Amino acid sequence: MAKPTFELSAIQPAVQQELGPLTDWEPLHEGENSQVFAAVGEAGPVVVRVSDRRKGFEVDRCTSRMLADSGVRVPKFHGIGPIADAWWCVTERLPGKPLYALGMERIEAVAPAVAETLDRLHSVDLSTTTGYGGLNPESGNGFHGTWFEWVLGGVPDSWPNVGREEDRKLLEALAELVRAEKHSLEPGRALVHGDFSADNIIMDEDDTVGVIDLECAMIGDPLWDISYQLYWGGAWPEMAPQARAAVAALEDSVEHRARLRFYMVTTGLAGTRFYADDRRADEVTLMVRRLAPLLETPPSLKDLDGYWLRLGSEREG
Repeated sequence: MAKPTFELSAIQPAVQQELGPLTDWEPLHEGENSQVFAAVGEAGPVVVRVSDRRKGFEVDRCTSRMLADSGVRVPKFHGIGPIADAWWCVTERLPGKPLYALGMERIEAVAPAVAETLDRLHSVDLSTTTGYGGLNPESGNGFHGTWFEWVLGGVPDSWPNVGREEDRKLLEALAELVRAEKHSLEPGRALVHGDFSADNIIMDEDDTVGVIDLECAMIGDPLWDISYQLYWGGAWPEMAPQARAAVAALEDSVEHRARLRFYMVTTGLAGTRFYADDRRADEVTLMVRRLAPLLETPPSLKDLDGYWLRLGSEREG
């Protein structure tokens, strides 16, 4: 799905008609699906996002409410509304900078606090909810009856947009592996962020951790968020420290290794499909390189550099 391409002159009146005057507009780093701007309103600094996906904004708002008493800092919501055939969403702009922008020395220093924040997010009480997978923003329940129904829903049956035969064979082998493994895994059930990456973590000057972009939130295995950090930490160095900190608290058991590898593979396969469908050949190559080492049996969680954060060579991919 292509992100909207509205001119700022079209966005401003649509938002200000509902929320009143906003000043000091400036573009921010955009997401895969959203235009993003900073502005200042009566309540202070805000972030304005514009996307085709209203549901994502509604899930973001629902998840923020679920986290209200958790101790996790998330933005306050100011509103969601229409703009032509798309939607705008305005939230508080949290103080600080994205984790990836801090420099590696500080990223490493704050990694334990980032891991602690994720643990608090996973500890939210879900006793009044049902289901798994993506959240129904009206109820807070998961849309699916089983966790694996949701996770494997992103794994394609074929790869027509992947050009190299060797790459297709690797992807097919990994897809077959996770479909077979689902019967032997016992997932947990928790609130899962779904995109706990270095651009969705905001660090204040006092090292308070803020969490943004909750539209991928779901109900499922908390190890999913940790595996996501491992997978992307092997491709994006700025995410490796938070992955190391998250793994440090885990028991180094066969069950944990199997679940982590399972979610890393499904994350990578879904990412490969996204990039392949968008004809982004360089990103497909990166995904294949990241996935290639995961064909091996998962070793100890202490072997982070040799396996869990390893990026395969171009020849492997």
